[in-house]
Amino acid sequence: MQLSTLSGATLRGLPCLFIVAIAILFSAPFGLPGQAELECGLILGTVWYWTLYRPNCMKAVGVFLSGLLAEFFLCGPPGVLLLWMLIAYGVANAWRFQLARGGFLAVWGVFSLIVSGETLMTWALMSLRCFTLLPALPAFFQFCLAAGLYPVLTVVYALIRSRFETPE
Repeated sequence: MQLSTLSGATLRGLPCLFIVAIAILFSAPFGLPGQAELECGLILGTVWYWTLYRPNCMKAVGVFLSGLLAEFFLCGPPGVLLLWMLIAYGVANAWRFQLARGGFLAVWGVFSLIVSGETLMTWALMSLRCFTLLPALPAFFQFCLAAGLYPVLTVVYALIRSRFETPE
């Protein structure tokens, strides 16, 4: 078996496994400030990046199954993250070529819109659940953390991608 074939097979399952690993790891009570918010940002950023730049590594079935597994470990409203994972997948898959022409700022801007939708929906459903209008500052923190984390994720994932794509 060639190294490039092995690397391609490894890379294909890596993003979905990473989503499940993030969900399991961040469900542990580490006491990190913003732990739940960081989890959502990492998961959405993973789906967005790999769907946009390596769609063969992030299939809709993989997004759904990894999102379903991740939902078991989340403490937010059930199904919200899974829904937005599928929305992020759909938008990234449909607009791949247009976003690639727009550059990194266009990609980051559309990702920020998706994160804002997920954050607002989570905040609204949690407010509805509590029968009161919750403070918006935690939702704003989640948005800023997830949107601000994406450039770092892009660099890390680009390094991972280049490691697997270059023949040794």
